[in-house]
Amino acid sequence: MTATDDNSAGDHAYFRAIEEVFIRLRGAPLLLSPTDWQIARDWHRAGIPLDLVCVTLEEIFRQRAETGKTGSVRSLKYCRSAVEKAWAARQELAAPAGRGEHVEMDIGARLQSLAAALPAALPERDRRCRQILELEGGIQDVEHELSLLDRRLMEELRSGITPELTAEIERDVAAVLARLETRLPADERPAVRDRLFEQAVRRRSGLPVLSLFSPEAQTSS
Repeated sequence: MTATDDNSAGDHAYFRAIEEVFIRLRGAPLLLSPTDWQIARDWHRAGIPLDLVCVTLEEIFRQRAETGKTGSVRSLKYCRSAVEKAWAARQELAAPAGRGEHVEMDIGARLQSLAAALPAALPERDRRCRQILELEGGIQDVEHELSLLDRRLMEELRSGITPELTAEIERDVAAVLARLETRLPADERPAVRDRLFEQAVRRRSGLPVLSLFSPEAQTSS
């Protein structure tokens, strides 16, 4: 794997974990946009730890609920300033620790929860569980390996669905895109179509996002 491929895989894992937390906090499915992807990639390559981003998002939504603010948060742009201020504050309080490796987290417990959340009907489920449970290293290393497992597993699931199910999902995706037509630039539609398709396959299979920050991974920690 080249350095570029490694960065891209890391960016993907980082973004997917943020998207998962954002959707959970918002309480309604909403794909983040390519602009949000750029924001997340900038955070990742600036070394902002994933845990800090997730904690800051949770704090933003908590404060909005406490103050009774109306309207929904639809983009990471709303959260960008708070995340970057939180990162600046952490840097002032302590020497850089490098991508959040200092964060207290029971990685083993989260991996156990994540493995247990794999659907019973998943092909080769026992082997997939072992792959998850055997991961070692710090948060960023494990997140990277989880992202690779997640990507390979999604590719296998997508390639294994029947033509009839593929056509059904494509119709559903087309209907969603039609509703978004006035708000979605034409050049963003292929990427959004692909992510909607992937989400549909993931939802139908019951597969959680393989990330230490997925809700399924946090049930025991």
